[in-house]
Amino acid sequence: MSDEERGPGGECAREALAERLRGLREGSGRTYASLARRIGVSASTLHRYCTGQTVPAEFAPVERLARLCGRTPEERESLLHLWLRADAERVERIEAGAGAGVGAGPGAQASPVAGLAPGTGASADGGPVTGAGAVTGAGAVTVARAGAGPVTIAGAGPVTGAGAVTGPGAGAGPGAGPVTGAGGPSSARRWGRALSVCGAVALLALAPTGSLPERSEGRAAVSAPPALPFTWTSDDHVWKYGCGHSYLVARPPAAVPPPPAEADAEGWASALGAVHAGETGVRITLQGRDERAVVLEALRIRVVGRRAPADGRVHRMSSGCGGALTPRTFDVDLDRERPVARSVPGNDTGEPIPAVSFPYRVSSSDPEVLLVTARAARCDCDWVAELRWSGGGRSGTVRIDDGGRPFRTSGAPGRPVHDYDHGAGRWVVGP
Repeated sequence: MSDEERGPGGECAREALAERLRGLREGSGRTYASLARRIGVSASTLHRYCTGQTVPAEFAPVERLARLCGRTPEERESLLHLWLRADAERVERIEAGAGAGVGAGPGAQASPVAGLAPGTGASADGGPVTGAGAVTGAGAVTVARAGAGPVTIAGAGPVTGAGAVTGPGAGAGPGAGPVTGAGGPSSARRWGRALSVCGAVALLALAPTGSLPERSEGRAAVSAPPALPFTWTSDDHVWKYGCGHSYLVARPPAAVPPPPAEADAEGWASALGAVHAGETGVRITLQGRDERAVVLEALRIRVVGRRAPADGRVHRMSSGCGGALTPRTFDVDLDRERPVARSVPGNDTGEPIPAVSFPYRVSSSDPEVLLVTARAARCDCDWVAELRWSGGGRSGTVRIDDGGRPFRTSGAPGRPVHDYDHGAGRWVVGP
């Protein structure tokens, strides 16, 4: 490991990672917008990665960029170690900021995060919902399609970063109902951050032993279903153009830290008990396990819990965003008795993108990214996505959720709105 990668200072790993990413971008001869489209992020987000303004919340976009630029498995592994160090520093900064709980403004007071209750009403059951009953409610859901997915390091299996988690390891046979993910993104990110490189090595060392709780080998052989023919990851803190998003926070503005970068949003929101206000952006990345194509037939959105809008104040992460990147979209009206995805055209920096609808195909060399935007105006809604698939003589439905829990989106009618004044170092009432 080089001296630069070793990084003795607190910010060295982030700066070293940014320099490596800049080198990849410059060496490719491509623009930020061109590369960003290929790796599944916005141009402004990629620019922040390359300038060290923020650290990617997951390794997947770094891996995709390295592969796109023709880097060897050894070089990609070096980038992984560097990203792990930079991500650990990022998490330490988040925890330090949440511990302080206060911006730089005068008169701000720290307030404990524990016990925060951002909304009212009982939480909904996170399990699969069966049947074809009617789904009604306020708001709309948009599903968008981008063109990149997770990539694995050769010989090392799938690489999942702190912000992503591989989907369920068990497939569903024909006619099976929704399959709950074995490990969701939120929990994986939290544990992933706690693990160091040493922890990852320890996990690899344990893997060959095949140790499992004692059980009948005959029963295991009969009951264990085959693995899904594809993997999935989800991230529910996707902002418009990398900067436009709002959260409901049930705390006094003086006790709310400054807005984070998009890559740090999950830790910031989790520490404060913040709820997505009005809109939730979820990126679902899918990739086949081998070259055999898997057909993605349909994506359904199911509301599994509905309450009055959550309490709190709306905190906008940015007072304005640039860029004009809008991928292909699918509109779903949750007010209809039987919501149906309707394909509509999109736009990419002024160039129209034709509407494209299901089905899609994924394989190990042809991943897919779906961008789901769920909106709510009159409810605090818990919801999940159900993806129907077929391939290799099998078919089934997999449930996409937030680590075993539904995604959550709350309307914010009449709630106070606050923007962050960076000059004064405090939250102020917005227009």
